[in-house]
Amino acid sequence: MRLGFLLGGLTLIAAAANSAEAANNVTADTETVGAASPTTESPNIAADTVTRDNDAPGTVTLDTVTTTAQSAESAQPETPRLLRVAGAGNDPLRALEALPGVVFGRGREPAPAVRGSSPDDNAYYLDFLPVGYLFHNDGSSILSAPLTEGFTLYPAAFGPEFNGATGAVITARSRSPYKDDQQTQLDLSFLRAGILVDAPVNEDNAFFLSARMSLFQYYLENIVDSDDFEFTTVPEFYDYQGTWEYQPDVLSSWRFQVVGARDKAGLDFDESSDFVEQDPGLAGGVNIEQYFNSQGVVYDSEFASGLSVTSGLSHLEERFSFRIGQGNRINANSHRFGWRNQFRYPLSLNHELQFGVEYAERHIDYDGQFNAPPCDEFSSDCRLVTSTETVAGSGTLILRETNLNIADRWDINRQWQLQPGALLSVHEYSGNQYLEPRLRSRYQLSEAVTWTAGYGKYHSLPGNPGEYTPEFGNPDLDETRATHYTTGIEWTLRPGLNLSSEIYYKTINDIVVSRAPQNSEQTTAEYNALPRYTNEASGEAWGTEWLLNANVSERWYGWASLAWTRTQRTDDRSGENFRYAYDKPLVLNLVANYQWNDDWNLGLKWRYESGQLITPLIGVSEDPDTPGLYNPEYGAPFSQRLSAYHRLDVRADRSFLFNQWSMDLYLEVINLYARENVSGVRYKNADYSEREDVTDLPPLVSLGIQATF
Repeated sequence: MRLGFLLGGLTLIAAAANSAEAANNVTADTETVGAASPTTESPNIAADTVTRDNDAPGTVTLDTVTTTAQSAESAQPETPRLLRVAGAGNDPLRALEALPGVVFGRGREPAPAVRGSSPDDNAYYLDFLPVGYLFHNDGSSILSAPLTEGFTLYPAAFGPEFNGATGAVITARSRSPYKDDQQTQLDLSFLRAGILVDAPVNEDNAFFLSARMSLFQYYLENIVDSDDFEFTTVPEFYDYQGTWEYQPDVLSSWRFQVVGARDKAGLDFDESSDFVEQDPGLAGGVNIEQYFNSQGVVYDSEFASGLSVTSGLSHLEERFSFRIGQGNRINANSHRFGWRNQFRYPLSLNHELQFGVEYAERHIDYDGQFNAPPCDEFSSDCRLVTSTETVAGSGTLILRETNLNIADRWDINRQWQLQPGALLSVHEYSGNQYLEPRLRSRYQLSEAVTWTAGYGKYHSLPGNPGEYTPEFGNPDLDETRATHYTTGIEWTLRPGLNLSSEIYYKTINDIVVSRAPQNSEQTTAEYNALPRYTNEASGEAWGTEWLLNANVSERWYGWASLAWTRTQRTDDRSGENFRYAYDKPLVLNLVANYQWNDDWNLGLKWRYESGQLITPLIGVSEDPDTPGLYNPEYGAPFSQRLSAYHRLDVRADRSFLFNQWSMDLYLEVINLYARENVSGVRYKNADYSEREDVTDLPPLVSLGIQATF
């Protein structure tokens, strides 16, 4: 059994709280194969309008962005509409799944894979500053819907103001605290509870503070009944977010902000369970805990000269603790100190200069010991029992990087806007320097049609520090690199009916892979002397995406999105090509909403996507040195596709207004027609003699209430 399967399964355990029948899903999932200009991050943006960003072709911007005459009417749904998408559970970022180009990985993995890239290839920002992670272990985000003004998905070809991502960039923006009246909100559903306090201090100062926690830890043990395992730490999460805003005048503001989250879960396996029989190294169970706390201050101002400044200082603390089996452990604590600045200055009526500087220093303290093989996302057999060595160590990594970016937003004429730019990035740890050109273009072909294009080169250090620490990985690893190409059309077919279409192509180089399994010609000493990780894989992704947004009337609206894509990887050592785990050639979303009256709102979402890829088992042999242990033999990576996935979710919202308070209630039914969607497979018994499908959520009713006082 792959260690990666087990880690992925632990992050999915919390999803079992969704159903009394989810015990089998939990057990099985552990075996599953497994941009806008800088102003879009400013707190001075108004709410409830949405456009496609003028700068970044293909960017999904869920907030107000002032458009120029060069942009066609946007095809993108507005933020309040996305927050009411059926099945999203009032979660701002889960609504991303209703847009083209986004899948949430294998089973219910808690982070988005965008346009053929891994979730680890993304970068996340909240209110201009980086955050530790945006998704909890149950797939929900750390963002509170009442605080979310908007968010932006940059699926490809984003500008030079962003770095550290070869996949996508996701930025989220919180609204300003209310300065006119104090209010308190209570939020309660089957899965979580939260409280939000808004309080003005005086005419220039106000703050809000939000805190939330999961609830499934209080009843999950009563729902999940398994002979294979028991919880040692019932999955749970917590998060908080607070902002104090000082606004001395209408053109400037200071925001002092804190945000943090914590997730943990643990299992102990029965000695006779399939898990332990297939991998004796799992005896002792598994436990994982992670959290982050961040503090920051952001200054935003516009001056009479036309210069706009956004500057932020931040501290981000992250902790990761992981234990598996007997004596295998890793503890890591990271402190990141950052200074990020973005400036805009109009050189003339046709030119706006955008530039920025960012410095970050990260200290990672680590301590651990592992008797486990090095693994990557392509490894088929990653059982602890296959280890050939024990690695151990402790120390401190210091990572420093400096980034300088510049771009010229150039209105060549009334129809054509061009934005050339570049990022200069210097990394002290790897010793590498990158000068990466980036280009974005918009051309208005007619009053109703705009052509967009984008290009850029990108890089990022591996997301797992264990891959480049001296004792556990390879300190000589280079950053992964990618090149993005996009072109598309935005078309206002008629008032209220908008179409956007984009074609993209992406190459990825220097992907990190673990060393290949030991062959018969290698001694154990020779094999262990090889680097545990190297930059010896590459990949490609290409496809086309379509989004049709219809505002039929004041009561009816909806949209349809279609993505046809192809994603593959290449093992550069052997030349082997194969589909990537996140390759889903066809994804279709249909969303409709009806405002029945002033109080009731009804909606539905139907999603269809190609089946999940798995690596098939093609044989089993008994281990010659360990009686009763069987070694699986797997076929080509991700060469078998499971049946297609489709699901219908429905939602009803009801608003209540009382004398002193108000209440919003929503009711969702997930998987209304009870489709048994297969998200993976599990092999049972010590000799893998029985194959069992892992299915996604059965029909589920979810209820949520938000009361405002």
